[in-house]
Amino acid sequence: MSSWRVDKPRPTELLRRPDPIEVMALIPDHPPKFFIYKGVQHQVIKADGPERIEREWWLDKGEHRDYYQVEDDQGKRYCLFRSGHYGGDQKYQWFIHGFFA
Repeated sequence: MSSWRVDKPRPTELLRRPDPIEVMALIPDHPPKFFIYKGVQHQVIKADGPERIEREWWLDKGEHRDYYQVEDDQGKRYCLFRSGHYGGDQKYQWFIHGFFA
């Protein structure tokens, strides 16, 4: 049994349900350059990730999530993730999942 990782910062506030966002990334599988949340564009100046969270395939079908911690040009930090892979027939969607203090 592995222990829970405590060396990575986690959001101080999680949304009850992740909200879909619009994202522009220069290269697939890289952090966004900007994202649009509730009609407001946020320019990303710092990003860390991805941290991939896989589903337990023997229990639950569905897409993995690639999480990113991003900071915008106003100094606010967000927890974003992409569900699924880029390209091909596979669908992907970006979401905002939480906020850092």
